[in-house]
Amino acid sequence: MASEITPKYWNYQHGIPVKGRFVKAATADWIVLPYPGAVNIRGNLYTGAQETTLTYGTMVVNNKGTAYSATDTAIVADAATSSRQVPYYVQAGATGGEIMMVVTDATPTTSTGTLTVIRGCLGTTAAAASLVDDVVLYIKNIVVFGQATTGVVDFEFTPLPYEPKTKLYA
Repeated sequence: MASEITPKYWNYQHGIPVKGRFVKAATADWIVLPYPGAVNIRGNLYTGAQETTLTYGTMVVNNKGTAYSATDTAIVADAATSSRQVPYYVQAGATGGEIMMVVTDATPTTSTGTLTVIRGCLGTTAAAASLVDDVVLYIKNIVVFGQATTGVVDFEFTPLPYEPKTKLYA
């Protein structure tokens, strides 16, 4: 189940933390951030306890046919977290950790679909190994709060830049 947050926008400056609050309805509840991605994510439960089991949403590369090259920009994915919101970054769980920006997602409310991506974003290098069959892609704007406690969660994160050619990790 995804919680819905109503974002309040301040003057966006990459590197400045954003704070928010939502009501967590169940263990492994998630939020979809209104940014293409986030890092340095922290959360605190209303009890004051730290939310220690934060993860990103995921999808899996479906490449049962011809192998993808380092220049392919149309990718088939399955087993995805539903309710994705473009644009968003995905980071390959393979060696090298290539980051790609998803600019179109054919079916953002289902667990499968074809993605159109920009390769080698934020200073990472595009590589064929990033898209082998069954590689996990971490969806950088979906945060899963895995702690068993429910209720109000205060959270903070640093947004990733909208410009995919920013050399953040170069």
